[in-house]
Amino acid sequence: MRISELSAKTQVSVHRLRRYEADGLIDSQRLPNGYRDYEEKTVQHVIFIAMSREMGFSLPFIAEYLPRFKTGKLSAQDMIDAILARVAEIDQVIAEHQALRKKLIDHIGWFENKQRKSQ
Repeated sequence: MRISELSAKTQVSVHRLRRYEADGLIDSQRLPNGYRDYEEKTVQHVIFIAMSREMGFSLPFIAEYLPRFKTGKLSAQDMIDAILARVAEIDQVIAEHQALRKKLIDHIGWFENKQRKSQ
């Protein structure tokens, strides 16, 4: 199938598909006219990549897990573990942002007190 068909089947832009191919995540054959030709199984590979990106996984992470997905050796537990690790990363970022928010609110209070004292 051509890249436009792959894009339509996966709802992933042609630009992004070219990026995935450049990064070695998906493969195509070149037709004599130079057009890319993708195998039907590439649809599932692109969907896996797109879903992983939606969950915030990096392209290097996907490059590590994709070969096992392609060969059927990636278990549900492997993905559960990876998603749980991603949740832990997000929880850490949330905690850092909450601490920063508290610090900012404290600074506002400090400046408001300083402003009241100078009036």
